[in-house]
Amino acid sequence: MLKYPFLLTPVYKDYIWGGVKLREKWGKASNSDVVAESWELSLHPDALSRIANGALHGRNLIEVLEAHPDFAGKKCLSFPHFPMLIKLIDAAQNLSVQVHPSDRYALEKEKSYGKSEVWFILEAESGAGIYFGFKKDTDRTEVAERISQNTLTDILNFIPVAPGDVYMIEAGTVHAIGKGITLAEIQQNSNLTYRVYDFGRTGADGKPRELHIQKALDVMNFAACKAEKSDFPFVDYAAFKKRLVADNKYFFSEYYLLDSVCQLYKENCFISLTLTSGSAVIKYGDGEKLSVSKGDTVFIPAGLEVAVEGSAEFITSALR
Repeated sequence: MLKYPFLLTPVYKDYIWGGVKLREKWGKASNSDVVAESWELSLHPDALSRIANGALHGRNLIEVLEAHPDFAGKKCLSFPHFPMLIKLIDAAQNLSVQVHPSDRYALEKEKSYGKSEVWFILEAESGAGIYFGFKKDTDRTEVAERISQNTLTDILNFIPVAPGDVYMIEAGTVHAIGKGITLAEIQQNSNLTYRVYDFGRTGADGKPRELHIQKALDVMNFAACKAEKSDFPFVDYAAFKKRLVADNKYFFSEYYLLDSVCQLYKENCFISLTLTSGSAVIKYGDGEKLSVSKGDTVFIPAGLEVAVEGSAEFITSALR
């Protein structure tokens, strides 16, 4: 049976700002002490997810979907490349202040998708927060001056965060994840990041990390940003509750609080499931089962109906 829920083996990134929580608390079996990012569902050439179970064990997901495009579903066929990428991120230090380009700019200049993303806060230490857009209207000249004077963060919104908070970061919005935060990031399938400020940090070679100031200024939204979290209500279905996380062209994501059992099914699109708390059993086919626990990500092929049973919290992502 080739159509079954694929437990994915992630790819780890040990960037200098990363911590140990993904390894120690989320079961990520990295050889490095530092796990900054765990690329959970990725068909990006910088990190290809592999299948960790069943008949296709060991195969990378992009090869499987090329051989079986029906597993991704018809809705994916309208995109030249697989549309989304899902990560877990542990920030032991502040990430750089950065911005991502829109599709229009990225396709013209970088031959890539742009990048909008949504953050679902999983853990936050006391006082932890994010930088999210400008406090006031500004312009290219002022931002360039503040970058050179190391005062850019003075005009950025800094927002304390808590577990369960959701923030949609549109392309063009200046942003940074602050230290002490672990989050799930659902984003476009792109690795384009333009750094504008890096807190005076040096890389492994002892030199300041590369900045991309001119490109960042080309794509940046200089208008004041309200910097509000996405506050979607839960809908109660007795055996579970769920709420919307994000809904756009590239990903439709929901958050589930499961007490018993729920059914997941999409005829024309895959479903990605990332367990953020607890444990569950995914039942499918003729009595087959897949056990999953906190930190696991599963790719459910289009047209495959599954039942998720247990006491757990998880995020699903698909195309609407």
